[in-house]
Amino acid sequence: MSRVVFQLSAFGEEGATTPLVRLVEPVDDQALDRTFDCPADGPVSAQALDADVNAREGDRLFQALAAHEQLGDQLAVALHSADRRFPVYAEILPRSGADSLPWEALRFPGDGPYLALEDKYALARVVRTTAPPVPLYQLEPPLRIMALLSCLGLGAAAELRELRAAALEAGPGMARLLVVVSEEELATSLQAEVDAGTAPEIAGVHLVPPDHHDLVTLVGEFKPHVLHLFCHGSTEPVPHVRLALKQDWASPTPGIGLALEKEQFAKFVWDTDGGPWLVVLNCCEGAASSGDGATSLARDLVTKGVAPAAVGMREPIRSAVASTLTQGLYGALLGELTTRTKAGATLSAPLDWAALTVAARNRLVTELGAGLSPTQARNQGREWTLPALYLRWEEFQLQLTPARDDGAARVDPEQARTWRLEVAALQSLLAALPPGQGAAFRAGATERIAELAALLGVTPEALAEPS
Repeated sequence: MSRVVFQLSAFGEEGATTPLVRLVEPVDDQALDRTFDCPADGPVSAQALDADVNAREGDRLFQALAAHEQLGDQLAVALHSADRRFPVYAEILPRSGADSLPWEALRFPGDGPYLALEDKYALARVVRTTAPPVPLYQLEPPLRIMALLSCLGLGAAAELRELRAAALEAGPGMARLLVVVSEEELATSLQAEVDAGTAPEIAGVHLVPPDHHDLVTLVGEFKPHVLHLFCHGSTEPVPHVRLALKQDWASPTPGIGLALEKEQFAKFVWDTDGGPWLVVLNCCEGAASSGDGATSLARDLVTKGVAPAAVGMREPIRSAVASTLTQGLYGALLGELTTRTKAGATLSAPLDWAALTVAARNRLVTELGAGLSPTQARNQGREWTLPALYLRWEEFQLQLTPARDDGAARVDPEQARTWRLEVAALQSLLAALPPGQGAAFRAGATERIAELAALLGVTPEALAEPS
């Protein structure tokens, strides 16, 4: 698949750096780094309606990028391509100072489309990580979603309702929710439904534990594919989220609750595929950088190998944004998995996190732009630009495997991960071999990859690294 990837970097000493823009993909030996000149606009409230705020921001960003001639040419190629999918990704290095710019508002000139609202381009932020690549992820439904819903002063009922609705809409057996809340009444009510057999989508109900160790144990036992947090978030003093405890709701002087920084998230990793596939920080400032130059929590979760994808908010948000994002994102994700399951699709195919996030953004445009025309809602409402998606550089290859009810032996998840890591190591060695050399090793490695593919129940082609 063709795509455009541009990089923002910087040169110079700390405090006196010059931002640069570079064309990374497609490779062009003639393309040189260019100075990136796009000063930040003045602060604008996310809830304020400005007739052209997004158009102004989007045009300003595009003009700054198009000053790089080859990058401008490649963006024009993407615009005019007949391909159904032509991703445009931004790799923003921390020293560039460009991470805080509203890249999600980037649009083509001349009233062109916003790249983050179109399936074709599905703008996202890509990062590199030292964590080993996973050639193939496998899912035997249900998709396990762990929902940490604990936002002091703001009840979690609406957020839980959207998650449950998406799980039920997907159909029986497609999704299971482990719900962790701090509101005792909500927990008691939900547990009563579980006990009565009227909540088949709920895998369990827990109160937020008072210490990190117990939370790590909960995560490790459930092994969620998606970790969803609805809570408070902040960049001060460092990027973190905060879960209220049960006693905080009744206390006139609530405590700090359970704070999670990147170091605590790093413990939410187990032996099967590393950890969750997606982390959703549905809270304030999950994708905001701190004033002292610290990178955002959402970005850190991907770069540190906690998850291959993470969604966070660039600014503070209101509760309507949180619940609407949940509705759109999980409706799209579970809808995609349901479609594959009904079609009997068992071959691996990319799970396009960026395209799924487009569906969530468009839901924000529609739901929060009531009374406005579609064009006005896109141009005036800043809230759809607030979710930022960070992705690993590699494609997320997913294979759905049908549930087995014939008593057949299942592959141990830890063993499966060991095999996948061996495949990744062999692929790296093969890629490093000079042309025409190591024929014997090449043949042996290829044969071993075929053996491992058979053990995993896939074809060798399904494990091939994306070009």
